[in-house]
Amino acid sequence: MSEHRDQISKPTRLASLDALRGFDMFWIMGGDHLVHAAALATSWAWLAAASDQLKHAVWAGVHVYDLVFPLFMFLSGVSLTLSMEQGRMAADGKTAAIGRAARRAAILVVLGIIYNFGWSLDPAKFRVASVLGQIGIAYLIAAAVLILLDRWMWRAVALVAILLTVATLQLWVPVPGHGAGVLTPVGIVNGWIDRAFLPGRLYGGSYDPEGILSTFSGAAVTLSGAFAGALLLQSPSSAARTPILLAFAGTATIAAGALLAPYYPPIKAVWTVTFDLLAAGASMLLFAFFLYVIDVMRWRRWSFFFVVIGVNSIAIYMTARFVAYPLFAMIKDLAVAPVLAILLIAAVTGLHWLALWALYRKKLFLRV
Repeated sequence: MSEHRDQISKPTRLASLDALRGFDMFWIMGGDHLVHAAALATSWAWLAAASDQLKHAVWAGVHVYDLVFPLFMFLSGVSLTLSMEQGRMAADGKTAAIGRAARRAAILVVLGIIYNFGWSLDPAKFRVASVLGQIGIAYLIAAAVLILLDRWMWRAVALVAILLTVATLQLWVPVPGHGAGVLTPVGIVNGWIDRAFLPGRLYGGSYDPEGILSTFSGAAVTLSGAFAGALLLQSPSSAARTPILLAFAGTATIAAGALLAPYYPPIKAVWTVTFDLLAAGASMLLFAFFLYVIDVMRWRRWSFFFVVIGVNSIAIYMTARFVAYPLFAMIKDLAVAPVLAILLIAAVTGLHWLALWALYRKKLFLRV
């Protein structure tokens, strides 16, 4: 067991981290479409329930699909801590380290605009906010916290401060024409901030799910991943217990979110604090499982499929938008037989994976 402890106490690139990131991205690259097609092709209640869970909640409440994006942000926080420990983040001083994080954020913002077909500068179509942009800016906020605050106690204070700030704004700051604590698409403070300060089209009409306050709130999930990464950097005598600690922390975090939910509902579209807690807790539990199975027990062969996806997650996200999604839409528009739809979706997803496998073999990775 000491060999396992040494293996995960000084990680460079955890297999579990890549595998979990790939598992997360699999649902974006076609896994969700496979489940939807299978639900249509059968009368099985469990598949219908799974298909429903692989759609975003309309507003309040949490579906499994709502956790896909936050999990990626959580894992970026884990990677952030590991990068800092290896000296890459602060080798040239704090200012330079923050500058690198800012450049990364800027690149992701630009990629996000491209993802949203941003070459159209029509104000009615142009959208600045994006999933990639939120990932980048939340990463920058988390990086700034870790770089500027040297002690984990103060970093924890910063995390709590973010959560309290978001909760205060959403629950107690009055929105003109609506009042305080109105958690509706029009009345919530997120929308008022986005309408006042965010240029371009808002995805939600009156708000943007990747808008200004949502991005600030999402940084708490990234920071929670940074704390999970810190657990991986314990001494060899305790590092093997990291999955257990993560599981306890995840359970407690979910419990906190669930206890607050009746009074402050979890809403992924505007990243309420209760949603942050549920998303961070679920991410901890998943990471604990993957870490234990892959990096402690070293049962790794099954995870190769996901590792190939995880090491090229940005490439997956962009190519899915411009290649896989149009093909999936074409299959839907053709209204082919349900079984044939499953086969076609599986073929598109399989070819996508084979392309990633070719990049993996050549050690070509699109990283920002």
